[in-house]
Amino acid sequence: MKMQAAIFYVAALVCAGAAETGAAETDQRNIGVYNDWGKLREVVIGIEDETVEPEWVPALGFLSKSAQEQSKKYGGKKTLDVLPENIKEIRSEIEGLVNTLEKRGVTVHRTKPMRHEEELAYLDSVQKGNHSFGGEDYFRVFGNNVVLINALRLPFRRKHVYYVRPALEPLLEGTNARYVAMPPPSPHYDEDDAFLEAGDILMDGFNVYVGLSGKGSSEKGIAWLQQFLGPDYKVWTVKVDPGILHLDCVMTLVKPGLLIYYPELVGELPEPLKGWEKIALQKKEGEEEPFGANNLSLDENTIIVPDRYPEVAEELKKRGMEVILLPFDMTIAYGAGPRCLTAVLKRDR
Repeated sequence: MKMQAAIFYVAALVCAGAAETGAAETDQRNIGVYNDWGKLREVVIGIEDETVEPEWVPALGFLSKSAQEQSKKYGGKKTLDVLPENIKEIRSEIEGLVNTLEKRGVTVHRTKPMRHEEELAYLDSVQKGNHSFGGEDYFRVFGNNVVLINALRLPFRRKHVYYVRPALEPLLEGTNARYVAMPPPSPHYDEDDAFLEAGDILMDGFNVYVGLSGKGSSEKGIAWLQQFLGPDYKVWTVKVDPGILHLDCVMTLVKPGLLIYYPELVGELPEPLKGWEKIALQKKEGEEEPFGANNLSLDENTIIVPDRYPEVAEELKKRGMEVILLPFDMTIAYGAGPRCLTAVLKRDR
């Protein structure tokens, strides 16, 4: 009976949402995201919990050389045991982001430690590892469609779903949300499976842009998203250099008509973006993983930028924006800048 109730609950969430546009206002608590720059209202951010260095697989090829060596040396071991200073810095950087958002009036929900050993060990027979703090890839909201990111390419990251569901699903109860989960990939790693990762996704109204580098989302995953969202949305594929994990590392939509990107790492821009003003970045000498475009807009005039990119901050200030510089060196080393750490549940239109 409990299983039947759970199935009915998820089905009800999927069917209960009103149309995204023109829905009558009620006392119902609404959630919604319509672009990447509307005033940020509500987010989910992870915690550092039982971090385990990922075992080496070729799909980790986007990592810096030092990080790849670290994976080969320490893969499967608790980070607290082998690299305790890393844990200290990760916690500090995440809490710094949370404090900044809360001071700016953003409601921040947090995940909790994993509840069951079986969840923590999920797919360990395929690839050991655990990074609980990569919030953006927990879920993605399109209008009032909430997609549980259940199809991550790297097997060790798929246990994230057991962090997010206890935090996310209570927040959707009684709302306008249409809640759905992607079909999970096979435990047997197959390059041809359907993968979708929120770090690859940028949004401008009904235009959705998904990066394709071969390290994150796949063509089948992008096709699934288009089919789910339906004809009101247009999903555009953006080619990304195969050495990059996600599109949002090398391109972001700052506000209407303004984007930041690395031209040499991003393929031809989709037609709707070609006329936008562009802040063009170049990889720094010796920089293996560029994160200059991984920024988090709080509204059209305010943005969080990693403090290792003061040149990005200056370009944004020239355009009248308030820039908040925060440290993210260690989370970036683990593949997560300010945008990556933040799963957005609600923005103003």
